[in-house]
Amino acid sequence: MKTLFKTLFVAAAVALGTAACTETDKKNAEATAESAATTAETATESAADRTNAKLDRASKKLDAATEKLEAKMDAASDKLDAKMAKAGAKMDAAGEKLDAKMKAVGDAAERTAAQAKENAKEAARK
Repeated sequence: MKTLFKTLFVAAAVALGTAACTETDKKNAEATAESAATTAETATESAADRTNAKLDRASKKLDAATEKLEAKMDAASDKLDAKMAKAGAKMDAAGEKLDAKMKAVGDAAERTAAQAKENAKEAARK
């Protein structure tokens, strides 16, 4: 029987507590919930704005680094082209020098052959 009275007492207390919740308490609870939602929305927007700003800065840094790298690559390409042109000119000069030497050796061989013929003819006359 004591248990029954205790259960009834708890049920009555809960019913009274629920009925005691006035219109003002409900409005206060709604205002608090609305304020919390607004605060959460503002915080979310603020975080999104900060994230977008960081992404923009990172994008600008990446673009600057890309432009700097392109400039370095262009300079290196120009330097390589100049070195290749210089090496090509040296190769051409070396080829011309070799051609001149080969012609001189050929001319010397012809003179030697002609001289050898002349010497053989003279030796045959004696």
